[in-house]
Amino acid sequence: MPHCSPAPAAAADAQDAFSPDTLDVLRPRVAGIDVHKMQVTATVRLCDPGCRQPQCATREFSALPGGLRAMAGWALSHGVTAAAMEGTGIFWKAPYEALENAGIEVELFHAQHVRQIKGRKTDRNDSIWLARVCQYGLATPSYVPPQPFRDLRRTSHCRRTLTGDRSRVRNRIHKALDHCGLRLGGALSDILGLNGRRILKGLVAGRTAAEILPTLSGHVRGKLELLERVLEARPDSYTLWRLSDLLQRFEELDRSIADTDELLSLSLAPWEDQLRLLETVPGIDRGSACAILIELGPEVGAFPSAKHLAAWAGVAPGNHKSAGKRLSRRTRKGNPALKTTLVECALGAARTHCTQFHSYHKAGGRYKQATMATAHKMLRIIYAMLRDGRPYQDSEVDYERLLVQRNAPRWLRKLKQYGFLDQPAAPAAAVA
Repeated sequence: MPHCSPAPAAAADAQDAFSPDTLDVLRPRVAGIDVHKMQVTATVRLCDPGCRQPQCATREFSALPGGLRAMAGWALSHGVTAAAMEGTGIFWKAPYEALENAGIEVELFHAQHVRQIKGRKTDRNDSIWLARVCQYGLATPSYVPPQPFRDLRRTSHCRRTLTGDRSRVRNRIHKALDHCGLRLGGALSDILGLNGRRILKGLVAGRTAAEILPTLSGHVRGKLELLERVLEARPDSYTLWRLSDLLQRFEELDRSIADTDELLSLSLAPWEDQLRLLETVPGIDRGSACAILIELGPEVGAFPSAKHLAAWAGVAPGNHKSAGKRLSRRTRKGNPALKTTLVECALGAARTHCTQFHSYHKAGGRYKQATMATAHKMLRIIYAMLRDGRPYQDSEVDYERLLVQRNAPRWLRKLKQYGFLDQPAAPAAAVA
Protein backbone atom coordinates (compact mmCIF):
# COMPACT_ATOMS: atom_id res chain seq x y z
CA MET A 1 0.00 0.00 0.00
CA PRO A 2 1.60 3.36 -1.01
CA HIS A 3 2.52 5.88 1.65
CA CYS A 4 -0.20 8.50 2.22
CA SER A 5 0.92 12.09 2.69
CA PRO A 6 -1.22 15.04 3.77
CA ALA A 7 -2.75 17.25 1.10
CA PRO A 8 -0.83 20.47 0.38
CA ALA A 9 -3.62 22.61 1.87
CA ALA A 10 -3.59 20.61 5.06
CA ALA A 11 0.22 20.61 5.21
CA ALA A 12 0.21 24.39 5.02
CA ASP A 13 -1.87 24.60 8.14
CA ALA A 14 0.57 24.82 11.03
CA GLN A 15 -2.07 23.62 13.48
CA ASP A 16 -2.27 20.13 11.95
CA ALA A 17 0.02 17.70 13.73
CA PHE A 18 0.10 14.09 12.49
CA SER A 19 1.25 11.25 14.71
CA PRO A 20 1.56 7.52 13.98
CA ASP A 21 -1.33 5.29 15.01
CA THR A 22 -0.18 1.73 15.59
CA LEU A 23 -1.47 -1.26 17.50
CA ASP A 24 1.06 -2.61 19.99
CA VAL A 25 1.14 -6.29 20.83
CA LEU A 26 0.51 -6.53 24.56
CA ARG A 27 0.74 -10.33 24.76
CA PRO A 28 2.57 -12.35 22.11
CA ARG A 29 0.76 -15.67 22.75
CA VAL A 30 -2.98 -15.54 23.40
CA ALA A 31 -6.13 -17.56 22.84
CA GLY A 32 -9.68 -16.63 21.89
CA ILE A 33 -12.47 -18.87 23.23
CA ASP A 34 -15.94 -18.95 21.65
CA VAL A 35 -18.14 -20.73 24.18
CA HIS A 36 -21.34 -22.67 23.50
CA LYS A 37 -23.36 -25.09 25.59
CA MET A 38 -21.81 -28.34 24.33
CA GLN A 39 -18.74 -27.19 22.40
CA VAL A 40 -15.93 -24.66 22.63
CA THR A 41 -14.04 -23.20 19.67
CA ALA A 42 -10.53 -22.09 20.62
CA THR A 43 -8.00 -20.15 18.51
CA VAL A 44 -4.36 -19.69 19.47
CA ARG A 45 -2.77 -16.54 18.01
CA LEU A 46 1.01 -16.27 18.08
CA CYS A 47 2.83 -13.01 17.38
CA ASP A 48 6.33 -13.43 18.76
CA PRO A 49 8.95 -10.65 18.41
CA GLY A 50 10.46 -10.69 14.95
CA CYS A 51 7.45 -12.50 13.47
CA ARG A 52 6.30 -10.63 10.38
CA GLN A 53 2.82 -12.16 10.33
CA PRO A 54 0.80 -13.61 13.25
CA GLN A 55 0.03 -17.32 13.12
CA CYS A 56 -3.35 -18.77 14.11
CA ALA A 57 -4.53 -22.30 14.87
CA THR A 58 -8.14 -23.23 15.65
CA ARG A 59 -9.62 -26.33 17.27
CA GLU A 60 -12.99 -27.40 18.59
CA PHE A 61 -13.34 -29.04 21.99
CA SER A 62 -16.15 -30.52 23.99
CA ALA A 63 -17.63 -28.33 26.73
CA LEU A 64 -17.59 -31.32 29.09
CA PRO A 65 -14.86 -31.55 31.77
CA GLY A 66 -12.58 -33.78 29.65
CA GLY A 67 -12.77 -31.43 26.69
CA LEU A 68 -12.06 -28.38 28.85
CA ARG A 69 -8.96 -30.04 30.29
CA ALA A 70 -7.81 -30.88 26.77
CA MET A 71 -8.38 -27.26 25.68
CA ALA A 72 -6.32 -25.91 28.59
CA GLY A 73 -3.50 -28.38 27.87
CA TRP A 74 -3.52 -27.50 24.17
CA ALA A 75 -3.28 -23.79 24.98
CA LEU A 76 -0.40 -24.39 27.42
CA SER A 77 1.46 -26.47 24.83
CA HIS A 78 1.59 -23.34 22.63
CA GLY A 79 2.82 -21.13 25.47
CA VAL A 80 -0.46 -19.19 25.82
CA THR A 81 -0.39 -16.77 28.75
CA ALA A 82 -3.77 -15.04 28.32
CA ALA A 83 -7.17 -15.86 26.88
CA ALA A 84 -10.37 -13.96 26.07
CA MET A 85 -14.01 -15.03 26.01
CA GLU A 86 -17.48 -13.52 25.98
CA GLY A 87 -19.75 -13.51 28.99
CA THR A 88 -22.55 -15.68 27.56
CA GLY A 89 -25.05 -16.58 30.28
CA ILE A 90 -23.51 -19.11 32.65
CA PHE A 91 -21.76 -21.19 29.98
CA TRP A 92 -18.52 -19.20 30.32
CA LYS A 93 -17.92 -20.17 33.95
CA ALA A 94 -16.67 -23.73 33.47
CA PRO A 95 -14.17 -22.85 30.65
CA TYR A 96 -13.07 -19.79 32.66
CA GLU A 97 -12.26 -21.89 35.71
CA ALA A 98 -10.52 -24.55 33.61
CA LEU A 99 -8.18 -21.97 32.07
CA GLU A 100 -7.71 -20.16 35.39
CA ASN A 101 -6.74 -23.38 37.15
CA ALA A 102 -4.20 -24.03 34.37
CA GLY A 103 -2.47 -20.73 35.20
CA ILE A 104 -3.73 -18.77 32.18
CA GLU A 105 -4.92 -15.18 32.68
CA VAL A 106 -8.52 -15.05 31.44
CA GLU A 107 -10.30 -11.87 30.33
CA LEU A 108 -14.08 -11.83 30.18
CA PHE A 109 -15.71 -9.33 27.81
CA HIS A 110 -19.24 -8.00 27.48
CA ALA A 111 -20.73 -9.54 24.34
CA GLN A 112 -21.88 -6.14 23.03
CA HIS A 113 -18.35 -4.74 23.32
CA VAL A 114 -16.74 -7.39 21.07
CA ARG A 115 -19.47 -7.97 18.50
CA GLN A 116 -18.42 -9.40 15.17
CA ILE A 117 -19.37 -7.72 11.89
CA LYS A 118 -22.64 -9.02 10.43
CA GLY A 119 -22.14 -11.47 7.59
CA ARG A 120 -18.76 -12.62 8.94
CA LYS A 121 -19.94 -14.29 12.10
CA THR A 122 -18.84 -17.88 12.50
CA ASP A 123 -17.46 -19.74 15.49
CA ARG A 124 -13.96 -19.68 14.02
CA ASN A 125 -14.09 -15.96 13.16
CA ASP A 126 -15.44 -15.15 16.62
CA SER A 127 -12.57 -16.97 18.31
CA ILE A 128 -9.99 -15.28 16.07
CA TRP A 129 -11.48 -11.87 16.79
CA LEU A 130 -11.44 -12.52 20.54
CA ALA A 131 -7.79 -13.50 20.28
CA ARG A 132 -7.04 -10.20 18.52
CA VAL A 133 -8.95 -8.25 21.18
CA CYS A 134 -6.87 -9.91 23.87
CA GLN A 135 -3.57 -9.53 22.05
CA TYR A 136 -3.93 -5.83 21.25
CA GLY A 137 -6.06 -4.75 24.21
CA LEU A 138 -8.94 -3.53 22.04
CA ALA A 139 -11.60 -3.66 24.80
CA THR A 140 -11.86 -3.36 28.56
CA PRO A 141 -12.51 -6.69 30.30
CA SER A 142 -15.31 -7.14 32.80
CA TYR A 143 -14.64 -7.36 36.52
CA VAL A 144 -14.57 -10.94 37.78
CA PRO A 145 -14.00 -11.40 41.54
CA PRO A 146 -11.72 -14.12 42.94
CA GLN A 147 -12.97 -17.70 43.16
CA PRO A 148 -14.05 -17.56 46.86
CA PHE A 149 -16.23 -14.53 46.17
CA ARG A 150 -17.68 -16.13 43.04
CA ASP A 151 -18.84 -19.02 45.24
CA LEU A 152 -20.22 -16.57 47.81
CA ARG A 153 -22.13 -14.80 45.04
CA ARG A 154 -23.94 -18.02 44.24
CA THR A 155 -24.85 -18.44 47.91
CA SER A 156 -25.99 -14.81 48.19
CA HIS A 157 -28.11 -15.07 45.05
CA CYS A 158 -29.64 -18.27 46.40
CA ARG A 159 -30.57 -16.41 49.60
CA ARG A 160 -32.28 -13.68 47.58
CA THR A 161 -34.26 -16.34 45.70
CA LEU A 162 -35.29 -17.98 48.97
CA THR A 163 -36.38 -14.59 50.35
CA GLY A 164 -38.51 -13.98 47.26
CA ASP A 165 -40.08 -17.45 47.59
CA ARG A 166 -40.90 -16.74 51.24
CA SER A 167 -42.57 -13.45 50.30
CA ARG A 168 -44.68 -15.22 47.68
CA VAL A 169 -45.76 -17.83 50.22
CA ARG A 170 -46.70 -15.02 52.63
CA ASN A 171 -48.85 -13.39 49.96
CA ARG A 172 -50.58 -16.71 49.22
CA ILE A 173 -51.43 -17.09 52.91
CA HIS A 174 -52.95 -13.59 52.91
CA LYS A 175 -54.96 -14.48 49.82
CA ALA A 176 -56.22 -17.75 51.30
CA LEU A 177 -57.39 -16.01 54.48
CA ASP A 178 -59.05 -13.12 52.66
CA HIS A 179 -60.84 -15.52 50.32
CA CYS A 180 -62.76 -17.05 53.20
CA GLY A 181 -63.43 -13.69 54.88
CA LEU A 182 -60.91 -14.14 57.70
CA ARG A 183 -59.32 -10.65 57.77
CA LEU A 184 -56.47 -11.48 60.10
CA GLY A 185 -54.20 -9.00 58.32
CA GLY A 186 -56.45 -6.14 59.43
CA ALA A 187 -56.02 -7.04 63.10
CA LEU A 188 -52.32 -8.01 63.22
CA SER A 189 -49.48 -6.12 61.55
CA ASP A 190 -47.68 -9.41 60.82
CA ILE A 191 -49.83 -12.50 60.43
CA LEU A 192 -46.71 -14.68 60.37
CA GLY A 193 -45.24 -13.31 63.57
CA LEU A 194 -45.41 -15.17 66.88
CA ASN A 195 -49.10 -14.51 67.53
CA GLY A 196 -50.08 -14.84 63.89
CA ARG A 197 -48.57 -18.30 63.66
CA ARG A 198 -50.27 -19.36 66.88
CA ILE A 199 -53.62 -18.34 65.42
CA LEU A 200 -52.98 -20.01 62.06
CA LYS A 201 -51.74 -23.24 63.62
CA GLY A 202 -54.73 -23.21 65.94
CA LEU A 203 -57.10 -22.86 62.99
CA VAL A 204 -55.37 -25.71 61.14
CA ALA A 205 -55.65 -27.87 64.28
CA GLY A 206 -59.40 -27.16 64.46
CA ARG A 207 -59.37 -25.08 67.64
CA THR A 208 -61.98 -22.43 68.37
CA ALA A 209 -61.40 -18.75 69.11
CA ALA A 210 -61.94 -19.37 72.84
CA GLU A 211 -59.07 -21.89 72.78
CA ILE A 212 -56.72 -19.80 70.62
CA LEU A 213 -56.96 -16.32 72.17
CA PRO A 214 -55.65 -17.25 75.69
CA THR A 215 -52.42 -18.53 74.11
CA LEU A 216 -51.50 -15.13 72.62
CA SER A 217 -48.83 -12.89 74.16
CA GLY A 218 -49.60 -9.84 76.25
CA HIS A 219 -48.93 -7.07 73.75
CA VAL A 220 -52.04 -8.01 71.71
CA ARG A 221 -54.40 -8.07 74.69
CA GLY A 222 -55.92 -4.81 73.52
CA LYS A 223 -56.95 -6.50 70.25
CA LEU A 224 -58.61 -9.57 71.74
CA GLU A 225 -62.12 -8.29 71.07
CA LEU A 226 -61.25 -7.49 67.44
CA LEU A 227 -59.54 -10.86 67.01
CA GLU A 228 -62.58 -12.63 68.41
CA ARG A 229 -64.78 -10.99 65.79
CA VAL A 230 -62.24 -11.83 63.07
CA LEU A 231 -62.17 -15.49 64.07
CA GLU A 232 -65.93 -15.77 63.71
CA ALA A 233 -65.21 -16.55 60.06
CA ARG A 234 -64.44 -20.27 59.91
CA PRO A 235 -62.32 -21.45 56.95
CA ASP A 236 -63.52 -24.39 54.87
CA SER A 237 -61.68 -27.67 54.49
CA TYR A 238 -59.78 -26.60 51.36
CA THR A 239 -58.53 -23.40 53.04
CA LEU A 240 -57.38 -25.37 56.09
CA TRP A 241 -55.46 -27.80 53.86
CA ARG A 242 -53.98 -24.89 51.92
CA LEU A 243 -52.94 -23.08 55.11
CA SER A 244 -51.29 -26.21 56.50
CA ASP A 245 -49.24 -26.68 53.33
CA LEU A 246 -48.26 -23.01 53.07
CA LEU A 247 -47.26 -22.79 56.75
CA GLN A 248 -45.03 -25.82 56.35
CA ARG A 249 -43.36 -24.32 53.26
CA PHE A 250 -42.94 -20.97 55.03
CA GLU A 251 -41.16 -22.57 57.98
CA GLU A 252 -38.92 -24.60 55.66
CA LEU A 253 -37.92 -21.44 53.82
CA ASP A 254 -37.27 -19.71 57.16
CA ARG A 255 -34.89 -22.50 58.15
CA SER A 256 -33.15 -22.43 54.76
CA ILE A 257 -32.63 -18.66 54.97
CA ALA A 258 -31.26 -18.97 58.52
CA ASP A 259 -28.83 -21.70 57.41
CA THR A 260 -27.73 -19.57 54.44
CA ASP A 261 -27.16 -16.56 56.71
CA GLU A 262 -25.02 -18.67 59.02
CA LEU A 263 -22.96 -19.96 56.09
CA LEU A 264 -22.42 -16.43 54.74
CA SER A 265 -21.46 -15.14 58.18
CA LEU A 266 -18.83 -17.87 58.63
CA SER A 267 -17.46 -17.41 55.11
CA LEU A 268 -17.14 -13.63 55.53
CA ALA A 269 -15.43 -13.81 58.92
CA PRO A 270 -12.03 -12.67 57.47
CA TRP A 271 -13.74 -9.49 56.20
CA GLU A 272 -15.52 -8.61 59.43
CA ASP A 273 -13.95 -5.14 59.52
CA GLN A 274 -15.39 -4.23 56.11
CA LEU A 275 -18.82 -5.50 57.17
CA ARG A 276 -18.79 -3.34 60.28
CA LEU A 277 -17.87 -0.32 58.20
CA LEU A 278 -20.82 -0.94 55.89
CA GLU A 279 -23.19 -1.32 58.83
CA THR A 280 -22.43 2.25 59.92
CA VAL A 281 -24.28 3.58 56.85
CA PRO A 282 -28.00 4.35 57.45
CA GLY A 283 -30.26 1.83 55.75
CA ILE A 284 -27.67 -0.97 55.65
CA ASP A 285 -28.17 -3.89 58.03
CA ARG A 286 -26.09 -7.04 58.41
CA GLY A 287 -27.71 -8.90 55.54
CA SER A 288 -27.39 -5.97 53.14
CA ALA A 289 -23.76 -5.43 54.18
CA CYS A 290 -22.97 -9.07 53.34
CA ALA A 291 -24.72 -8.81 49.96
CA ILE A 292 -22.90 -5.58 49.03
CA LEU A 293 -19.45 -6.85 50.04
CA ILE A 294 -19.96 -10.12 48.18
CA GLU A 295 -20.81 -8.28 44.95
CA LEU A 296 -17.96 -5.76 45.27
CA GLY A 297 -15.31 -8.31 46.16
CA PRO A 298 -12.48 -8.06 48.67
CA GLU A 299 -10.87 -4.92 47.20
CA VAL A 300 -12.66 -1.89 45.76
CA GLY A 301 -9.31 -0.90 44.26
CA ALA A 302 -10.27 -3.11 41.32
CA PHE A 303 -12.34 -0.12 40.17
CA PRO A 304 -10.34 3.00 39.21
CA SER A 305 -12.82 5.40 40.83
CA ALA A 306 -16.25 5.67 42.40
CA LYS A 307 -17.63 6.74 39.01
CA HIS A 308 -16.46 3.51 37.41
CA LEU A 309 -17.99 1.50 40.25
CA ALA A 310 -21.33 3.32 39.97
CA ALA A 311 -21.44 2.74 36.21
CA TRP A 312 -20.58 -0.95 36.69
CA ALA A 313 -23.32 -1.32 39.33
CA GLY A 314 -25.89 0.33 37.05
CA VAL A 315 -26.84 3.22 39.35
CA ALA A 316 -25.10 6.02 37.42
CA PRO A 317 -26.96 8.12 34.82
CA GLY A 318 -26.69 6.83 31.28
CA ASN A 319 -24.48 8.52 28.69
CA HIS A 320 -26.32 8.79 25.39
CA LYS A 321 -25.64 11.91 23.33
CA SER A 322 -25.97 12.68 19.66
CA ALA A 323 -25.58 15.96 17.78
CA GLY A 324 -24.86 17.71 21.07
CA LYS A 325 -28.17 16.62 22.58
CA ARG A 326 -28.63 14.29 25.54
CA LEU A 327 -31.12 11.70 24.33
CA SER A 328 -31.49 9.57 27.44
CA ARG A 329 -30.23 9.35 31.02
CA ARG A 330 -31.58 5.87 31.59
CA THR A 331 -29.31 3.73 33.76
CA ARG A 332 -27.71 0.64 32.29
CA LYS A 333 -28.46 -2.86 33.54
CA GLY A 334 -25.20 -3.17 35.46
CA ASN A 335 -24.96 -5.69 38.28
CA PRO A 336 -28.62 -6.55 39.01
CA ALA A 337 -28.00 -8.08 42.45
CA LEU A 338 -25.97 -5.10 43.69
CA LYS A 339 -28.34 -2.60 42.09
CA THR A 340 -31.39 -4.14 43.78
CA THR A 341 -29.67 -4.23 47.17
CA LEU A 342 -28.59 -0.60 46.90
CA VAL A 343 -32.10 0.53 45.97
CA GLU A 344 -33.52 -1.31 49.01
CA CYS A 345 -30.91 0.31 51.27
CA ALA A 346 -31.56 3.72 49.71
CA LEU A 347 -35.27 3.44 50.53
CA GLY A 348 -34.39 2.61 54.13
CA ALA A 349 -31.88 5.46 54.38
CA ALA A 350 -34.38 7.94 52.89
CA ARG A 351 -36.76 7.16 55.77
CA THR A 352 -34.05 7.78 58.36
CA HIS A 353 -34.55 11.36 59.56
CA CYS A 354 -31.72 13.75 60.40
CA THR A 355 -29.43 12.22 57.77
CA GLN A 356 -28.17 13.53 54.47
CA PHE A 357 -29.95 10.71 52.60
CA HIS A 358 -33.34 11.83 53.92
CA SER A 359 -32.93 15.42 52.73
CA TYR A 360 -31.21 14.31 49.50
CA HIS A 361 -34.06 11.96 48.58
CA LYS A 362 -36.69 14.53 49.53
CA ALA A 363 -35.16 17.12 47.19
CA GLY A 364 -34.59 14.66 44.35
CA GLY A 365 -37.78 15.22 42.35
CA ARG A 366 -39.70 12.17 41.13
CA TYR A 367 -39.72 9.28 43.57
CA LYS A 368 -38.03 6.58 41.48
CA GLN A 369 -35.39 8.93 40.13
CA ALA A 370 -34.71 10.25 43.64
CA THR A 371 -34.34 6.68 44.91
CA MET A 372 -31.83 5.81 42.18
CA ALA A 373 -29.90 9.03 42.84
CA THR A 374 -29.79 8.16 46.55
CA ALA A 375 -28.48 4.67 45.72
CA HIS A 376 -25.83 6.29 43.51
CA LYS A 377 -24.75 8.62 46.32
CA MET A 378 -24.69 5.73 48.82
CA LEU A 379 -22.44 3.63 46.58
CA ARG A 380 -19.96 6.47 46.12
CA ILE A 381 -19.81 6.85 49.90
CA ILE A 382 -19.31 3.09 50.31
CA TYR A 383 -16.42 3.21 47.84
CA ALA A 384 -14.67 5.94 49.83
CA MET A 385 -15.29 4.13 53.13
CA LEU A 386 -13.87 0.80 51.98
CA ARG A 387 -10.97 2.48 50.20
CA ASP A 388 -9.91 4.54 53.22
CA GLY A 389 -11.06 2.14 55.95
CA ARG A 390 -13.10 4.83 57.73
CA PRO A 391 -16.64 4.50 59.16
CA TYR A 392 -19.54 6.57 57.88
CA GLN A 393 -20.00 10.10 59.19
CA ASP A 394 -23.07 12.05 58.18
CA SER A 395 -22.57 15.70 57.23
CA GLU A 396 -25.96 16.65 58.72
CA VAL A 397 -25.47 14.94 62.09
CA ASP A 398 -23.92 16.77 65.05
CA TYR A 399 -22.01 13.87 66.58
CA GLU A 400 -20.75 15.96 69.48
CA ARG A 401 -24.32 16.87 70.42
CA LEU A 402 -25.37 13.23 70.23
CA LEU A 403 -22.44 12.29 72.48
CA VAL A 404 -23.47 14.87 75.05
CA GLN A 405 -27.13 13.82 74.94
CA ARG A 406 -26.18 10.19 75.44
CA ASN A 407 -23.69 10.73 78.29
CA ALA A 408 -24.90 13.93 80.03
CA PRO A 409 -27.12 12.14 82.62
CA ARG A 410 -24.24 9.89 83.64
CA TRP A 411 -21.82 12.81 83.78
CA LEU A 412 -24.19 14.88 85.95
CA ARG A 413 -24.80 11.93 88.24
CA LYS A 414 -21.07 11.40 88.77
CA LEU A 415 -20.39 15.11 89.25
CA LYS A 416 -23.08 15.23 91.93
CA GLN A 417 -21.79 12.04 93.53
CA TYR A 418 -18.30 13.48 94.00
CA GLY A 419 -19.55 16.88 95.14
CA PHE A 420 -18.54 19.04 92.19
CA LEU A 421 -22.04 20.43 91.67
CA ASP A 422 -22.34 21.49 95.36
CA GLN A 423 -19.11 23.52 95.41
CA PRO A 424 -19.43 27.32 95.05
CA ALA A 425 -18.21 28.79 91.83
CA ALA A 426 -14.61 29.98 91.84
CA PRO A 427 -14.19 33.83 91.92
CA ALA A 428 -13.38 35.42 88.60
CA ALA A 429 -9.78 36.46 88.09
CA ALA A 430 -9.07 40.16 88.47
CA VAL A 431 -8.60 42.00 85.24
CA ALA A 432 -5.38 44.01 85.15
